[in-house]
Amino acid sequence: MGRIGRSFELVGQSYRVLMQDKELMVLPLVSGVLIIGVAVSFFFGAGLGDRIDAFDRSAPDAAFMIPMFALYVLTYAIGIFFQAAVIAGATERLRGGDPTVGSALAAASRKILPILMWAVVAATVGMLLRAIQDRAGFIGKIVVGIIGAAWSLATFFVVPVIVLEESSIGESFGRSLGLFKKTWGEQFVGGASIGIAAVCAWVTLVAVVGLLAWAGIAFAAFAVGAAGAVFLAVLFPTLQGVFVASLYQYATQGGTPRGFDAQLLSQAFVRKH
Repeated sequence: MGRIGRSFELVGQSYRVLMQDKELMVLPLVSGVLIIGVAVSFFFGAGLGDRIDAFDRSAPDAAFMIPMFALYVLTYAIGIFFQAAVIAGATERLRGGDPTVGSALAAASRKILPILMWAVVAATVGMLLRAIQDRAGFIGKIVVGIIGAAWSLATFFVVPVIVLEESSIGESFGRSLGLFKKTWGEQFVGGASIGIAAVCAWVTLVAVVGLLAWAGIAFAAFAVGAAGAVFLAVLFPTLQGVFVASLYQYATQGGTPRGFDAQLLSQAFVRKH
């Protein structure tokens, strides 16, 4: 089986593991609702909606940049916190436990300080890349895009390291980078496999809704579209968390996580000496 085939199989096994703890999909749902609420409050309460064009100016003022940075930090913190909870819950299942939403949130809550610190770092990098990209030319945008992709890959394991280990932020980044070098093929192609599966699922949903609308069944089209959109929006982030947790556990401990095939994982990872 080739690398891409192995990665799709690993994603399939991640799905089967997730189906044992479907309640974990509540976590991305809550995360999304909170992020939307925070964003709306900032755009209307702090007046960001009236000044969003500040990113297009050469020198945006502090009255815009300070609340925008606060918005970045808060949304990153919420997203990272619930991502950490999903990974903690998935890891509990992979180690033979029976996670709940409460146990997953409790595990993330115990690491709230490093999560907030990482949110500040990630928000700073994200905001800087966004600001540079908005002012760069065509070639500059490509370069910034490459830098952003490299940053995403290098920090792929930061959240599981934060929630599952006792490391400082600097140590977590170094640890993530080391694990990335060890497992780069599977995490990159596996992540792409989840992305491809997500695209296929969304295209299918749009096609079904379109057919219902074309058939004149407007209420059914709306109901299927709304329910399907919510389901897919929470399924794939949770599935990504299970996938990351499985990669992390195998890369750090060597043992096969419950629900995964030992031979498949041993073929998927080639340890460097």
